Amino acid sequence: MVNQMRWGWRLVGMFLAVLPISAQTLTNQALNGKYFFRHVSLGTDGVSSSNLTDPRSLLGTITFDGSGHYSFTGQQVVANNAPAPAAGSGTYSVDPGGFVSLDSTLRAGARINARYGPEALIGSATETTDNTFDLFVAIPAPSGAAALSGPFWAVTLEFPGGTAANARNTQFSLNTATGGRLADFSVTGHAANLSQGRPVTQQVTGATYTLNADGTGAASFGSAAATQLISGSKSVYLSASGNVLIGGSPTTGSHDFLIAVKAVSGATNATWNATFWGAGLRVDSSAVYGYSGSLAARGTGKVTWTKREKALGAGVFDFTGINSYSLNADGSGSMELTQVGLGAGGKAFVGSSISQNDTAAYEVFFGLQVPSLSGAGVFLNPLGVVNAASSAPPGNPISPGQFIALYGTGLAKSNQTATPPYPPTLNSVTVLVNNKQAPLYFVSPGQINALVPYSTSGTTATIVVQNSGVNSNTVTVPVAPTAPGVYSLDFSGSGPGAILHADYGLVNSARPAAPGEIVLIYLTGMGAVNPPVNDGAAGGSNPLNKSVSDVVVWVAGQQGTVLYNGLAPGFPGLYQINVTLPTFLSGGGNLPLAIQTTNAYHDQVDIPIQ
Repeated sequence: MVNQMRWGWRLVGMFLAVLPISAQTLTNQALNGKYFFRHVSLGTDGVSSSNLTDPRSLLGTITFDGSGHYSFTGQQVVANNAPAPAAGSGTYSVDPGGFVSLDSTLRAGARINARYGPEALIGSATETTDNTFDLFVAIPAPSGAAALSGPFWAVTLEFPGGTAANARNTQFSLNTATGGRLADFSVTGHAANLSQGRPVTQQVTGATYTLNADGTGAASFGSAAATQLISGSKSVYLSASGNVLIGGSPTTGSHDFLIAVKAVSGATNATWNATFWGAGLRVDSSAVYGYSGSLAARGTGKVTWTKREKALGAGVFDFTGINSYSLNADGSGSMELTQVGLGAGGKAFVGSSISQNDTAAYEVFFGLQVPSLSGAGVFLNPLGVVNAASSAPPGNPISPGQFIALYGTGLAKSNQTATPPYPPTLNSVTVLVNNKQAPLYFVSPGQINALVPYSTSGTTATIVVQNSGVNSNTVTVPVAPTAPGVYSLDFSGSGPGAILHADYGLVNSARPAAPGEIVLIYLTGMGAVNPPVNDGAAGGSNPLNKSVSDVVVWVAGQQGTVLYNGLAPGFPGLYQINVTLPTFLSGGGNLPLAIQTTNAYHDQVDIPIQ
């Protein structure tokens, strides 16, 4: 127990990470003016991912008035019908951090869960209860003198005829040549009707393009052919910065997405180093997914995704996970089972699901750097409320009893740390979560570590910091019953997790765990406990304070047997899961360990296995 206590206090005391902040916060006025947009929505029968019963696509111009209203005109395709003119209007709202809610352009009554950044507006209608899944991308339109200057990394996702049986996915480098030509290129991708979905490479020659001064144009990739990964004509639109190109086919039964970002040069893994918004659309053999989220890249060869996902058969859930990546000098590269392209001066990226090991998956995703935010006085960064264990990027929810880290400026007059039970005021600092005081462990001018009050409920919560009687701005964050985050040994949120043997010795490479062994996992964000404890109080030992949420522990895709799930005795906000590891783990080394609850899936750490 002595070793357990030592590790518990070390975990509680090492939250001092740094979140860079630097632009004022955002309002509806940030989203103003003329944009080009592409919106694809796949309606299904609710049973099978192969049955796309109601696909819809829309391509055109959308104008935001800066006051919460928009109007659009464009060409719409429904099912396997011919394109038809479409026009409409709707409302939108932008919160201080760049989270946007706007009426769907394709489905009445739906709202798109979107994200705003300088390069684009992206999102997906993740909160709808029907069996539709979509991706929306809008880019600021040029005011004139637009010119296409590559190279670009481009990805496409296509469902010709509106069916999954014709699905195809590509990635390629797009560049201009003289006389309205596109430079010849190789396209890598896969199609459901070619080579059993295995990746192939094809040459594209003689492609042409036109681009008008207003950023509108067209590209022709040759006569439409079922055996070609990319062919036919596409309408294209260039962004005001010249860094992003979007498009789609204005033809009968066409439901496709083209997204391209201007490629970087001289890239290394370290080039990918920022926080990004991200959104995507995916169809595979088991489900259809639409998601909005964010991605943290720190130049280390690993990125952390947090996604609000809506999936066929699974509903809506929160996902966090680590993906390894490797970049080439031209900005192209691989990230797990996908191909990626980094572009726009490192401020945007695209990705496509192309892998010999994932031949049934067809997916595109797009990311853009989050806006820089700042404020005077006591300022809480609207993107600076994070899980203290996982450091998951913005948008990951908070949950009752969770340890959170708050970042900003002017948050406290000096550093101070508390001991349990954690007080509601520390060094003249108070944090209000839904107007209720949160227990405080640590305060400093740039960072606060606090516990979410157990009474926190609803889908969102407001957070305000009070420093010596002065209130910060109000930040709104999503709330969920659980938001698991496993502590890691290097305190980054990834790599080997904070896991002990049953004798409280550390599980590490020098002393790995054995298949079938009982281990202790330390985390936060497992929600309400029974019997309840007071805010800021430590968990007890007799009785133990068990989490009311069910949990599954996965190691390398195999399910362990959970023996205990609740607060670690003696520590406020620190949860412990005792689990018997699966007995059929093979290969050894650092194997992925994931925590699954009814509303979340957390897959950021590893466990060393002998």
